[in-house]
Amino acid sequence: MNCRTCDASIIWGLTANGKRAPFDESPDPKGLFKIDETKQPPVFEYARPGDPPGERFTNHFATCPDRDYHRKKEAS
Repeated sequence: MNCRTCDASIIWGLTANGKRAPFDESPDPKGLFKIDETKQPPVFEYARPGDPPGERFTNHFATCPDRDYHRKKEAS
């Protein structure tokens, strides 16, 4: 799947608190999230120091040049 504004390849998953979020499809060694693929949809949890090595991912809102377009509008 691709971001509808910047066309980057993304994957959707749940954060540890159950919210849907897009993540960059390509792993990033500096990424803050690890993926638990035993759950469907996949759950992205914060990687902690001491976690076993593995692929890390970045939330797409951190890299999307159009992130402000995707933010929810506050009720006035």
